[in-house]
Amino acid sequence: MTRAQSLSELMFLELRFGVLSARYLPGQSISKAEVGEVYDCRPAGVAEVLSALAHEGYLTRQGRSEFTVRTWGREEVEDLFEMRANFEGLAAFRAAERASDAEISLLAALAAEAREATPEGPDSLERVVIENLRFHVEIMRMSRIPQMPEMARMVLPNALHRRIVWSQRAEDAEQSFRMHQKIASAIAERSGSMARLLMREDIYSSREAVLAAIEDLAGREAGEAATIVRFAPTFEFEGRLFGQGTREPGADGRTIPFGVPAANLR
Repeated sequence: MTRAQSLSELMFLELRFGVLSARYLPGQSISKAEVGEVYDCRPAGVAEVLSALAHEGYLTRQGRSEFTVRTWGREEVEDLFEMRANFEGLAAFRAAERASDAEISLLAALAAEAREATPEGPDSLERVVIENLRFHVEIMRMSRIPQMPEMARMVLPNALHRRIVWSQRAEDAEQSFRMHQKIASAIAERSGSMARLLMREDIYSSREAVLAAIEDLAGREAGEAATIVRFAPTFEFEGRLFGQGTREPGADGRTIPFGVPAANLR
């Protein structure tokens, strides 16, 4: 186990992998006792990891101490896409007005760097996840709207962001990176209206693939409780090879440490 993979992080990544790869299906309960037995971890440590997974949108807390795999509904996802398109479109508009020249140069560099990453294998796919997130976080920061980070985490939980990336084909990722370059150029030209239009188009481009993925998951037969298993570092899913990745920041740019109560997150 490497320094980056404490027992808590290892449990988090493998349980997240199980949800994303459909090994653990929507509505299935996750037994804290079984997780503790499989990973040889004390109950408090298990609770911290499951709470982090719930905060990032992979699980739903039932009562004080029970957890189930989160079920995403079509209307909920459509609403989240609509809200995200509206406020990130506004962020792009304001960034074109308010960003400094140095910030705009950094954004252009991020867009150019990300274009080289395509989801052909686990390592490249993780670069897609991180670079996509960095680009959007930077634009929200450049907007100078104080409420933007908190809104971003609410409408784009980590579970939905990863589902977007996992639903992409190689050509979809390339299209997204080309769009990022166009957005960066519009901001550099101080064209707020074009930046907003392109940002909205970029966000909506992944909606149908994500909706298809969640509908497929909803249609699968599942037992009442998930059987907790260990995962290899890579996993083949729908013809593609995925890796467990890392615990990346949320859409607000923050990574919440394990064990931080939800009441202390603001």
